[in-house]
Amino acid sequence: MASSHDESDRYTVPRIGIEAAVQELFNVLPQHFERPQDWWRLAKDREGHPVGFVLPVLFKEQRFWRDGCPQGTIFYMGVLPEFRARGYALELVHEATRLFMEAKCWRVFCDTGTDNAPMMSTFRRAGYIERAPWQRPLA
Repeated sequence: MASSHDESDRYTVPRIGIEAAVQELFNVLPQHFERPQDWWRLAKDREGHPVGFVLPVLFKEQRFWRDGCPQGTIFYMGVLPEFRARGYALELVHEATRLFMEAKCWRVFCDTGTDNAPMMSTFRRAGYIERAPWQRPLA
């Protein structure tokens, strides 16, 4: 989060610190999302060094489900700065998408800030459909 391209992270981390920002993020998780067993993924390079992670989840509320099938989202993901621009983000999105497909998700809704060009590019390369931007208050 400290080196994130995401606007909400760049707002939250300086305001409350990295530990509190991580805790704030994880406090939201059980309220709205289900984390299936073994879904969260850590990516490593060929030498075994951690390079990034992806946290795919399912929406809990039935209003997000259709015909008994869940809706998924990438709750959070990141690639360490020294490993960016090497294709790891795309591989992480592909892995999350594979998990969503196995869970028979009827839709995968992922969002990022419109100024997070690397993440937007990754979603586009992965084949996700881009919707019109919308704004959510940060405070």
